[in-house]
Amino acid sequence: MAATAAAPPPRPPAPRRGAGLRAEVVKAMTRDVKILVGVAAFVLVVGLGWMVFGPRPEPTPPVLGFVDQGPPPAPKKSPPPKPPFKLPWWK
Repeated sequence: MAATAAAPPPRPPAPRRGAGLRAEVVKAMTRDVKILVGVAAFVLVVGLGWMVFGPRPEPTPPVLGFVDQGPPPAPKKSPPPKPPFKLPWWK
């Protein structure tokens, strides 16, 4: 019996440029790590959605009876002062 040379294993297709490292990292992750990353991403998205679209906070109740009255009312315009004599006095 003659021994025949073993055929080399087939080469995997070359990954896209820039995607190789990411694909290797995802392949190296175990199933529980993938689930943990997925759940963390989901919680992050839900939390951000709650912060943006969640209920509006109620106004803070006054503390020890203090109530802010807001800005004071605008002062009434007073008429311009009248001089004690008619100007110009030479006419």
